[in-house]
Amino acid sequence: MFKCMITGKTSKRGEKLNRIVVETRDRVYTEMVWEDDQQVEIEVARGWEIVKEINASDEGLKIYNQSVENGTQAELLRSLR
Repeated sequence: MFKCMITGKTSKRGEKLNRIVVETRDRVYTEMVWEDDQQVEIEVARGWEIVKEINASDEGLKIYNQSVENGTQAELLRSLR
């Protein structure tokens, strides 16, 4: 059981948890290698990582998806804080 962060309701036993990613940040992965008798840091890959995610029930997920379609996602997330 969990609490839906959008509707504020507690889930029923066995109900599926939906995690919604609401904030990410870019990430650069580097590695130290030896080059001409000195260590040099080189970029190996680029990607992103999750900063914040929220728990939502199926009902909360529908509300979130509607807010994304309507363009009111920022208002919904502000009301959660």
